[in-house]
Amino acid sequence: MTNGKVKTRIRKNDIVQVIAGSGSGKISIKDGEDAKARGTRGKVISVDREKGRAIVQGVKMVFKHQRASQDPSRPNLGRIEKESPIDVSNLLLVCPKCDEATRIGIRTEKHERENGKVKASRVRVCKKCGADVPERS
Repeated sequence: MTNGKVKTRIRKNDIVQVIAGSGSGKISIKDGEDAKARGTRGKVISVDREKGRAIVQGVKMVFKHQRASQDPSRPNLGRIEKESPIDVSNLLLVCPKCDEATRIGIRTEKHERENGKVKASRVRVCKKCGADVPERS
């Protein structure tokens, strides 16, 4: 950790898989057990490096209760379902090539410019298949 920030290789718009945790704990209609979030995949909406947490689309859904209002500009009333932050240590990035949850390494590439200066760029690499993991936009 540097400056209180968590070092993570998970970025916004990445597809990640939950590897630990029980998620929202809602009762599943099929088998009557708690619906586990382990194994579910989703797109990262945002990453908070200060707290070491990420918000993943469709994972760890919670209800936010909002008071009713007479104001017509605020039509959303009652219970609003939204995502809750999950710790980045419970997430693994999904490699776009091999489609598996994997750890991520960093490879440094050096590029030479016209003026003779060398610029180094860092590329994320899948630990299982060795493919580059591009930045998603």
